[in-house]
Amino acid sequence: MEEYTHCKRLLFVDPARHERLSFTARDEPASSSCSQPEFHIDFRISCRARVSNWELNQDSQSPHLLGMSRLPTVKTVIRLNFDQYSNQECARQLIDEEIKSWPLWDDGRQYLINFMLDKAEEVIKSMPPSHNAVYLNIHVVPVHVYVFDEREAIRSAIEQSMEEGDQECMVPAADSVIESLESMKITLSLDDFGTCPVCLEEFPRDCEAVCMPCLHVFHGDCIKEWLRTSHYCPICRFEMPID
Repeated sequence: MEEYTHCKRLLFVDPARHERLSFTARDEPASSSCSQPEFHIDFRISCRARVSNWELNQDSQSPHLLGMSRLPTVKTVIRLNFDQYSNQECARQLIDEEIKSWPLWDDGRQYLINFMLDKAEEVIKSMPPSHNAVYLNIHVVPVHVYVFDEREAIRSAIEQSMEEGDQECMVPAADSVIESLESMKITLSLDDFGTCPVCLEEFPRDCEAVCMPCLHVFHGDCIKEWLRTSHYCPICRFEMPID
């Protein structure tokens, strides 16, 4: 049912962590032969994605949570020297190569790269002249929200049933079976209020509806009219007896 599942993605960056753990320093040369220490920026990045699954039922105006999980934390350190950082295209390519396998989408990955380079620029402009190293700690939380729209799936199933009914010689359900649905009427409770999948109109308060053997609920008139054309349930294709 992937075509009825919509995904919304959000990206959060922890500014408090960045402010608390990012700093500049003066690093000494790696060897005595180097007269001047090399300028560099260390991006210390961590990422822990969250995934939540929701369902929007046909009798509800808002989705309800099915489950939530967190993916394992991924970390990396990306070091850029002055030439690599000064060439913005090169810097972007180097960072993108390091995080391309992370649970980020294209726009989210580009946002993170922009954030990293912007923060680096801010720190470099304010760092003491004697410092030659920048250490930036950035924690990012990508959130993937998946919502399954049951209402859309039901509408599509009914439309497909109607199209198939137009293309094929549909066999109506047996009259005796249609009339026997009278014995399966149910009175809806407040929690069951929703819409009839055939006409998409609401079940009025204290009304009675017909429950098919497959447990799908319809207005009595709607499902009886349907079964006089096709012996299939318009939602799940459950077959009712024919003459």
